[in-house]
Amino acid sequence: MHVPEITVGELILRPLKEKDAAGLFRLFSNDQVTRYMDIDSFRNITEAMQIITHFQERQEADDGFRLGITLAASGELVGTCGYHKWNKPHYKAEIGYDLLPEYWGKGIMTVAVGALVDYGFQEMALHRIEAFVDPLNTASSRLLGRLGFNREGLLRDAFFEKGVFVDAEIYSLLRADHEREYIW
Repeated sequence: MHVPEITVGELILRPLKEKDAAGLFRLFSNDQVTRYMDIDSFRNITEAMQIITHFQERQEADDGFRLGITLAASGELVGTCGYHKWNKPHYKAEIGYDLLPEYWGKGIMTVAVGALVDYGFQEMALHRIEAFVDPLNTASSRLLGRLGFNREGLLRDAFFEKGVFVDAEIYSLLRADHEREYIW
């Protein structure tokens, strides 16, 4: 799957490359970033190289992709976003995203994830986009709400992460609901 660069506002969303290892290590070695994720915080840059390879393999397998969120002015990598578990026969995929804490509350994720949602419906022909959120991650829930996602329910003990079972709220956005948002 070819994933283009997406420029939106002050951001450039682009495929991750080996040169992003230091930026990804900075991102995923931060306990605040990985707190609600199914990965442990990185301890060395080798882990960053491995996850870049993992993301590239997913893209080559046409199973999804992860984009670096960079600031257009400086090129600084400040987060990532993308799709995984792309289920083509059912026209759906799961969305995921993360951002360095110093950029929280600045609207970056609303812009980046909004562009990713548009890409999913327009270019990937998705009908449904799903997101699974730890109930304690209220910032992520608010972001999805701003983007028109609906909370469908709570999945109890849905995932085993970092040695414990955790609940997950499931959110979805359907193409028809998204298109209604843009009718004038």
